[in-house]
Parts: sequence; structure tokens; C-alpha cells
Amino acid sequence: MIATYLGSKGTRGVQQFLPNTWPAGAENPCPLCPAGFVYVASNGNSSRQAGQIQLRRRLQSGFTATLQYTFSKSIDDAALGGKGQGNPVIAQNWLNLRAEWSLSNFDQRHLMNLQLQYTSGMGIRGGLLMGGWRGRLLKEWTLLTQITAGSGSPLTPVYLTAVRGTGMTGSIRPDYTGAPVYDATPGLFLNPAAYAAPAPGHWGNAGRNSIIGPAQFSVNASLGRAFRVRDRVSLDLRVDAMNAINHVTFPGSNTMVPSAQFGLPVVANPMRTVQTTLRARF
Repeated sequence: MIATYLGSKGTRGVQQFLPNTWPAGAENPCPLCPAGFVYVASNGNSSRQAGQIQLRRRLQSGFTATLQYTFSKSIDDAALGGKGQGNPVIAQNWLNLRAEWSLSNFDQRHLMNLQLQYTSGMGIRGGLLMGGWRGRLLKEWTLLTQITAGSGSPLTPVYLTAVRGTGMTGSIRPDYTGAPVYDATPGLFLNPAAYAAPAPGHWGNAGRNSIIGPAQFSVNASLGRAFRVRDRVSLDLRVDAMNAINHVTFPGSNTMVPSAQFGLPVVANPMRTVQTTLRARF
């Protein structure tokens, strides 16, 4: 068993906000101030803490396995802009950038990865002494399976309206009503009653990335073997299956308020695909 801890701290991250904007229902505090543009600064911060445990079964009788579990938390107010974090996010209130301090878009609290490998015909119990046509048919096949399971990624509830003084949408968040977010009717992942339009003259109080998306699960597998045809000539046969059990997961849901599709899955993971490869070596 191997236990690992990893802590990281980031500074001078990218922040983006809309200067001189105000919430709907409030008066423009500075009619002569310029508005309608995005201001980019480098005052963002981030922090990630992660603990990892790895268990490994050494190769014996053709079988080996590795189990890896990671428990982590990543938070930032950097409005993205970092590696692998997607498109930049604009802050809701340019006078309160601290309100953007929340889970990072790529945060995944729990992640488990299990890798199994079995090669037939290894070891006494694995059929090493098997001969004849059965030995030629059943020996030396290698089966590899990778199972990944984890919690969902964070999602941000968005109140779909343009920011006052600009033509930009997507940075305003709704008000949280106090209703259970995940107590949804069949067919929905989120409860539409949990969010409402922001109170007049105020920014929405729902936090950035305050929704945890659906859990993730996948199984990939491969089967292969090398066949010797003659001296210096061999054939490699390999079959790879992605999403081998054809299990459906939904990476995210619609979080636009007041959309009629709020809480519905946005997209599903790819369906099962199988690829067969035959390679000649000489």
C-alpha cells in the first residue's frame, strides 16, 4: 500500500469581471462611467489538497491488480483561465470578487480507479501445464479491464438575463430559495423550486459551482494475444471496448434559470464502441 498527500497553492490567477455594472432593479450609480467591457486582472488565488491511497496485487498466476483512490478538494476565485479549466468565467459582482471563491470547475471529491489484468496459462493453477489443442487455444490471452468511478463535477446555477449596462449573459446567478436542490421529480436531476430570480436590486445569492453534478462511472476493457505463425513472423490480435457495459452517465445538467429544461441532462457519455486490430510482424 502507498499513501500520498499533495497540496498546491496558486496565486496571480486570471480574474475577469464587468466594471461599472449593477443588479436589475437598482439605479445606475455612475451613468457616465464606461461599461460594457470585460476587465482582466491577475489577482486570483487557488488551493488544492489531495490524499491518495494505492493498493497493488503483484503478478501471481497471471493475475495482477491496482486500486487507486483519491480524495481531494480544489477551490479558487480565479474565474478559470488555468490549464484544463475550459473557458474563462466572468464574476457576477465586480465589487465583490471574493464571492467567486468556491469549488474549481475540475474539482472531483472522490475518484476511484481499478485496473485488473489477467494472462491465461501462467502458473500451475493458471494452466501452465495445459497441452494439446486446449493449450494452444486458451493460453497467452491477456485481458485488461479499467473501472473508473467518481463523484460529479461542480455546476453553477445561472440566471439567464443580460447584465445591466452590457449585452453579456451568463454571469448572473439566481437566488437560492432553501428548497432541497436534489429533491427532483423523476426525469430531472435538479429541483427547479430550489432557485428563483434574484431579488430586485441585489445580485443572486447562489454560489458559483454550488451544485455537484451526477456521479461518473465507466468500464473499459481489452483482450489480446500474439500468435506465432513461423520463425520471425507473428500476428497480434487485439480487441478494445470503450464503455464496455454500455452504461449511461450524464456529465452535466441544464442549470439555466428559469429555463423549462432546468435539471434535465445536457449530454450523455459516448455509447459502447468496439475496435479490433490485427497486426502482422515480420
